Amino acid sequence: MTGYVTVDVATPSASNAIRSHDHPVLESGNLSFPKGRYSVGFRARPDGRSYEIYHNIEKVPLIETLVRQGRAKFACVVSSPLSAHRSIHVSSCERQLVECDNNELGEPPFFTAMVVSAEDIDIVIDSERDGVHSIWSGQNVKFYRGARLALGSVVQLQSSILHLLSLHEDDTLGDGQFVVDTASEPFRFRVKVGTKLHKGLRYPNNMLRDHIMTHIVTACLAHLKSEYSNDDGDEGWRSIPNLRSFAEHLEQNGHGHWCNSEFYPEKVSTALYPHLLPSDNTVD
Repeated sequence: MTGYVTVDVATPSASNAIRSHDHPVLESGNLSFPKGRYSVGFRARPDGRSYEIYHNIEKVPLIETLVRQGRAKFACVVSSPLSAHRSIHVSSCERQLVECDNNELGEPPFFTAMVVSAEDIDIVIDSERDGVHSIWSGQNVKFYRGARLALGSVVQLQSSILHLLSLHEDDTLGDGQFVVDTASEPFRFRVKVGTKLHKGLRYPNNMLRDHIMTHIVTACLAHLKSEYSNDDGDEGWRSIPNLRSFAEHLEQNGHGHWCNSEFYPEKVSTALYPHLLPSDNTVD
């Protein structure tokens, strides 16, 4: 159920200009590596706070060699303009694990993939050996530690009520029961779940899990409508960054929000996360 938007900024474009850098960079609009490609894969893990980034660089011998030698690293910058958060995660592996708590950021964060220099590097460019544009050939180039060698895709998680959820096992509840409550600083829904149900919700791509999560989302939206329906401007729920972000997401997708008299939690939850039905040819 985790959604995200990807903007590919690494594939060389049809531009005739080379961006002004004092070293060659693989990025959109920059012809430093005419044949180079940098593709990025992204997958949110079921725990809701960790993400897998897949870096794939091709036909850039210079960068590939530096990575192989350990002189360059894969990296992912996690940023949230709303909370002024910015952190960089570095990995020697093409498959990188990044962890962050979206609830503390107040909005869905941006993930920017890149390759950075791990040390100061002096090198004389050979265009044929390094896969670099001939304009750089023969030049003595210095990569400073932390310099960007490649800039990949930017991924932004879409705002979702699932980013406001935290599931907690509660052995005082029946195996199939759950209870929705709220916590502040930051605002989130604390969903207490029976032991067996909690275990079942850990596995993605499960139809039963999807149905239950839709039911949980309905309860969360009903709580918002019941407890946060008074719009007091900056003194009310709008002062809570992640609620404001979620309200904007609902309005942008034509669902209104919980202050509206015609906001029906069950209708909105099943629009956001519809129940999966059997195909027509399996229904009597």
